[in-house]
Amino acid sequence: MKFWDKKGWVFFLLLIAQCSLAQQIDLHFPHFAGNHWDLILLRGQQQDTVLSGLIPPDGRVQLRLPEKYRQYSGMGRWMLREGGGIDMVLNGEQFSVECLSATPDDSNIIYKGSPENDFLRNNHQEQERLLMQYEAIQMLERAYAPGNPLYAAAQDEKIQLEKAWAAFRARLAASPLYAARFREIVDLTRGIGGKLQMSEPERASEGDDFLRRRMSWAALYTSNHWSGVIYNWVQMHLLSIRADAVFLSSARNILARMPNEEVYTSFCEYMARYLVKEGKDSLLTILGPEIRSSGKLLNTTGILSQYVALQAGEQAPALQLTAHKTTAAGHSHSTTVKGVQELAGGEKVLLVFYQSGCGPCESMLEQLLGSYPFLQQKQVRVISFSADTDLQTFENTARQHPWSAKFCDEQGISGPNFKQYGVVGTPTLFLLDATGQVLLRTASISSVLESLQ
Repeated sequence: MKFWDKKGWVFFLLLIAQCSLAQQIDLHFPHFAGNHWDLILLRGQQQDTVLSGLIPPDGRVQLRLPEKYRQYSGMGRWMLREGGGIDMVLNGEQFSVECLSATPDDSNIIYKGSPENDFLRNNHQEQERLLMQYEAIQMLERAYAPGNPLYAAAQDEKIQLEKAWAAFRARLAASPLYAARFREIVDLTRGIGGKLQMSEPERASEGDDFLRRRMSWAALYTSNHWSGVIYNWVQMHLLSIRADAVFLSSARNILARMPNEEVYTSFCEYMARYLVKEGKDSLLTILGPEIRSSGKLLNTTGILSQYVALQAGEQAPALQLTAHKTTAAGHSHSTTVKGVQELAGGEKVLLVFYQSGCGPCESMLEQLLGSYPFLQQKQVRVISFSADTDLQTFENTARQHPWSAKFCDEQGISGPNFKQYGVVGTPTLFLLDATGQVLLRTASISSVLESLQ
């Protein structure tokens, strides 16, 4: 057996001591003495205040991250409660930040001992310089005709700038720093891509490929851009790519790359929220069984109940029907429970979950009224359930509806029918066959009409 010499042991002990240190940041902001401050760390859309304090007379503050955040890698915010503050990368480095000016900006905030924050600033400045130069070349191109020597010079310079941009992007992708991942995330939100000039379809295709194959979802989770990137991803597919099969493929690739259950669950939450808002519940119907079987969902409450909600091919549960009666003596109501097959009476059934005053609901109901004769022709019975919690509001809306089966239990989306059918957003529609089996779950009347055609 080989024993270490004295120097080896000293080095080993120093290494252990260094690894055991919690991250420490020394701040010096003398002009802000007396201000209260908070240190905020980011997780998805959640902001955790992990430290708070008061800047002493000498303006020096020492931040030591609590033990539970030892492994934190992401953006941190040192915020002054009276206004102002700085965003910085926190990734295990021991560093200092100093500003001797009463008006802090990039020119007078000085980082020492932080390759992460130096990269963040330098990369941004280099990128802005390249973009500014490219914009100037484009103006020169527009100012001179193709035969002019200045136009030719602009063309040559444009080629050189495109090569410089490609090299710049390659260095960014190759960097192992968190700051590099953050810069890529910010570029994605700004529509900045691998080329200086790209069409909208090219930008959408490149963005989707980056998200499904190269994006660090762990870095995004601690970047303060979490929900915004997911929203833009959904919109990119709905407005630019416009192919459900491509969206489903992208979603599956992304879900397979989630770093842990917390991030997986949060991604599923925001994906469901934005798809429901856009009336694309049908995509959740397809992804639901896969997500449920993954075992990675930490809960199925709120919007996440969409993944365990009633879907096409399943048997619809019985419905609680509330009847209201108002007399001189006051208001009373009674509840009966009936199976869908009994309510259907041999016809198909369209269950409509809505709320008065909800913009998408009003639009849906208007389309439903216009399509009602067609539904009658197709022998589809309409039964509606309102999420209104005020009976008068419900009655004012319901009297405009020509179908007779209209119900409201004044419990909103917490009512038993909304819960049993997994309805967390309105409008939601279920098309059922005469036996009560779900044929379609959607938020769109047009989807119902297409199914009936």
